[in-house]
Amino acid sequence: MMTYAPLVVVVDDDVAVLKALGRVLRAAGFDTATYSSAEDFLTAPPARRAHCLVLDVQLGGMSGLDLQRHLRAHGSTLPVIILTAFDDDAVRAEACAVGCAGYFDKQTDVDVLLQLIKSCTPFDTGSAKAL
Repeated sequence: MMTYAPLVVVVDDDVAVLKALGRVLRAAGFDTATYSSAEDFLTAPPARRAHCLVLDVQLGGMSGLDLQRHLRAHGSTLPVIILTAFDDDAVRAEACAVGCAGYFDKQTDVDVLLQLIKSCTPFDTGSAKAL
């Protein structure tokens, strides 16, 4: 039986953020799937169950909060961590109301983000949350 590292999905329209976060996550022992839009993620989700979604708020097209609402409306229990360059109290309140696991600005120390991802992401693949 093959065992996989936990899969963290990242959706951000900034290619530099996708690359940097992908490297950090892989160095921390995670597998990653990266998407530059919410639509790309919905059209071609990962082939295996994700353990956590790191999501930018401002995306071209469907926003991160719209994607979070869409996932919840379709019964997803996937932990969502919001990572944004534009911290805003109203957006933070809306993200929390929809049930995000965490909300950070992009200047947050990466170790704080990794700590939350690890707490949301069981390393036991049998307890993974489905999309």
